[in-house]
Amino acid sequence: MLVANARMYSPAAGAAKAWRDFFAWLARAADAPLDVLEHAPPAPLAELWARRDLGACFMCGWPLAKRIAKVRPLAAPVMNDPHAQGRAIYWTDFVVRFNSDFGKLEDCFGRRIAYTIKTSHSGYNAPRHHLLRFLEGGPRRLFSEVVGPVVTPRAAALAVLDGRADVAPLDAYVHALLRRYDPNLALGLRVIDRSAFAPMPPLVASAALDARLLTRLTDGLIGAAVDHEGRAILARLELKSFAPASIASYDETLAFEKEAIEKSYPEIV
Repeated sequence: MLVANARMYSPAAGAAKAWRDFFAWLARAADAPLDVLEHAPPAPLAELWARRDLGACFMCGWPLAKRIAKVRPLAAPVMNDPHAQGRAIYWTDFVVRFNSDFGKLEDCFGRRIAYTIKTSHSGYNAPRHHLLRFLEGGPRRLFSEVVGPVVTPRAAALAVLDGRADVAPLDAYVHALLRRYDPNLALGLRVIDRSAFAPMPPLVASAALDARLLTRLTDGLIGAAVDHEGRAILARLELKSFAPASIASYDETLAFEKEAIEKSYPEIV
């Protein structure tokens, strides 16, 4: 039996159910023995990525680019959101409370920002890179407090809603799933800025798996959009399709990190 997991993109019960249904469909389409493994926060996702029986699990593109685990990208999702332009890309939404007075990100300077974990692209690397544009005069403290690690994007959003932070980075795909499956939470948030695009996190499998099985899994994911049942589940997941993915394409996230270090802003402050 192979392990499947979509914790990264299960911010609400409805999304988790849709992913379980999708993995069941993928198991049939790829003739692969996939079994969904629960791996609830705060258990590190890196524990999943290291498994030799990993059959399909989301992996953040930044640690993937760092080659921290022996995995093979299978395919990456393409969001329905028009900002994705039909490509396997995503971004970070900077969110504040809907009824706050903040009109732009700069209005939050001197206040509190939350983050997920320091190894997350959407929850740390991308927002840190975005903040560089406000440091043209040199490094300086932008926020009075940095709240975290809160671990998950949903927890970052809740930190804003609960008043523990004034602004937080929110993975755009998680945001889309919250709008669908937890609208009461999503309606309490307002986007005041967006980071640059980056390659969408892929589903990966252990590189130790049989090459023919890896090919079947990739073909199953790519073919989901043209299968009646697969396409219906993708719609529930706010996705159009899956697209081919390679490790090299995620090196872009390393450039985000490199620029922050070169500009003496290694940490969000």
